[in-house]
Amino acid sequence: MQPPSSPPPGGGYEPLRPNGAHGPPPAPGYAPQQQPGFAPPPPPGYGHPPGAQYAPVYAPQGAPYNPYGVPPKKRPGAVVAIRIIMFVLASVPLLFGLILTGLGLGVFFSYEFAVDMDMESDRTVMLIIGAVILAIGLFHLWLGFRAGKPGKAFMWTLVVVSCIPIPFNLLLTNPIGLGASVAIIVLAVSGNGRVFYEGRWAPYYQS
Repeated sequence: MQPPSSPPPGGGYEPLRPNGAHGPPPAPGYAPQQQPGFAPPPPPGYGHPPGAQYAPVYAPQGAPYNPYGVPPKKRPGAVVAIRIIMFVLASVPLLFGLILTGLGLGVFFSYEFAVDMDMESDRTVMLIIGAVILAIGLFHLWLGFRAGKPGKAFMWTLVVVSCIPIPFNLLLTNPIGLGASVAIIVLAVSGNGRVFYEGRWAPYYQS
């Protein structure tokens, strides 16, 4: 029996060939071939800037529970109801404002039409009234769209705007308009409506 050969310089043993004989040592920079489909695991922190630290995300106080720590990006029912009421309130002045503005333009630009409407002495009254009513409708339409985003200042704007028609609705005995104004105020300053507008429903809401 022959004694085992001495190890090469640097330690270890030379690789064996298929016939069992020793082969020359691998060249510097040699990497053993890997099996197809095999990939070494990425180093720790791969894909992130060096030294970056990411704090865990927590749901803000008062937000609905979510197991992943991020509040659901959807509007509460109170906010949806406010938007619907605003769109309904905007539809009435928009309709009448468009009609009166159209008639006012006809009276203003056509003297014959003004005579037929018995408004030849003052042809701008109907146009001004129609434009004011149309502006009120457009303002309520904007409020309906803006009501879908949080904002504490906007919440109080809703309250002030909804308080303005309450005396007129009481004088005209208009229960529909009175109920709509009261409903908007209550929904905006209480429950999930207030949580949403104060920014506690979602830290940075995107509609």
